[in-house]
Amino acid sequence: MHLLITGADSLLARALIAALPSDVSIRAVDAAFSAPIPGAETHTGHLRDTDFLTTTLADVTHIVNLTPLYTRLADDNATLDEATRGSYQLANASAAAGVQRLILGSTLDFFAPLWENFRADESWRPRPQPTLEQLCPYLAEVALREVARVTNLTTVCLRLGAVVDDVHAASHPYDRRWLHIEDGVAALLRALEVKAEGWKVYHIAAAGERTRVPVAQAGEEAFGYRPSHDFAGRWASEEPAPPFQLPAPIPARPIRKVVVFGAGGPLGASLAEELAPYYTVRLTDVRPVEELMAIPPQSPGAPLPVPPQPPHGWRVVDVRDAAQVHGACAGMDAIVNVSVVRNDPVDAFRVNAVGAYNVMQAAVAHGIQRVVHTGPFMLGQRGGAGYDWDTFLVDDIAPRPGVWWVYLPSKLLGQEICRIFAEHYGLCVPTLTFAQFVNPQVLPKRISTLAVSWMDAAKAIRCALAIDGLPSHYEYMHIGADTPLGVFPNGKAKRLLNWQPRDDFREVYARR
Repeated sequence: MHLLITGADSLLARALIAALPSDVSIRAVDAAFSAPIPGAETHTGHLRDTDFLTTTLADVTHIVNLTPLYTRLADDNATLDEATRGSYQLANASAAAGVQRLILGSTLDFFAPLWENFRADESWRPRPQPTLEQLCPYLAEVALREVARVTNLTTVCLRLGAVVDDVHAASHPYDRRWLHIEDGVAALLRALEVKAEGWKVYHIAAAGERTRVPVAQAGEEAFGYRPSHDFAGRWASEEPAPPFQLPAPIPARPIRKVVVFGAGGPLGASLAEELAPYYTVRLTDVRPVEELMAIPPQSPGAPLPVPPQPPHGWRVVDVRDAAQVHGACAGMDAIVNVSVVRNDPVDAFRVNAVGAYNVMQAAVAHGIQRVVHTGPFMLGQRGGAGYDWDTFLVDDIAPRPGVWWVYLPSKLLGQEICRIFAEHYGLCVPTLTFAQFVNPQVLPKRISTLAVSWMDAAKAIRCALAIDGLPSHYEYMHIGADTPLGVFPNGKAKRLLNWQPRDDFREVYARR
């Protein structure tokens, strides 16, 4: 076995390395090392660096990825990017290189909202909180799950308790989240050898009933996890822990001022025209509007931005820069995020995922409840991993982004970030998804099964700002024209947004 361990400067990784048989070759990777690691070949670098990743994966047969759980970089954005884009690139490169198995380290803290009242097991949906400690492993789970779905890379996700050694346990009050490091190592060793295929999740907790998330499927014969530490000698030191409680919901307020991120694109240009009579709009993009006006249209008949007239304004803002995003949200009542990068493998994640994190952080910081998020529909991937064999695809079925176009998985992570923030802080986040934009005056020869005109799309966003609220804090909906195709119903958007499309492109599909 040729084993690669990422996040290798952690306590758990070092203990695993010490426990591995001598015939296992070990390559340890992290952003930095606090001390040498005996018995391992160490490499300092980042999973986001594709050249470094190629070198690191040479001859590797198995991987333990602990980066999302333990690696923390100089700032939050870099940490999140390493956990998401880094893990996604690692999994894709591993599948291409023929790696036999990838093990992901994650956390049981996803179930904090439940563990006082319920015995959550591996079949339960995680409830991550919008902190880096939980977003990093959770989003890595989402990314690796989709890679495994498409490539069949065997991926075993271990959600771990809070790993501690004897020194920590002896010097701190007992915590029911604790997992003894020897049991954590035993679980990793088991994950390296157990029979598995595709995507599989196991919960790795301490022995006994006191643990926050008791051992369930991991203890069954298929995986055979048998923890030996219950910390009984430390139970008496336990201190009362406050029950989990969500923060007070951010209240709604009248929407008069709206900031738009990504206003330089054609959807942003249509949106500026649509919003101007109703709101005071702060349009933002990474470049001045004068530069963006000179760029050829994205497609025939696609709108181009124009300089806004007072009281509206334009501001140069990069959604990858948290400080600029926070500044742009100051004094605003609502946010619309139409920013996007589709093809660049680096900036797709930095704009679509990390940018969404910056926007949601700013919304909370400025007490902005309404955030309209946008993105691509993710139900058209070909083959058994997608839905292209199906012909009635409602809005709320699980996305299937595939791995062939970085645009889709990066946007999926951005949507998950928005959902987590919305549910945690009581926000109102309508998420509108699109497939094809059309200018009715320049009709293409073929219409997508989910197509909409630029102005109808902009009107849907305005409707998402105007509604009083939603049935839940985060609602995902398709925005498409009224066509007879019948594949993507648009009833949810009509019902929740009070929206009605005007253009139906009848000239394209009507019998002549």
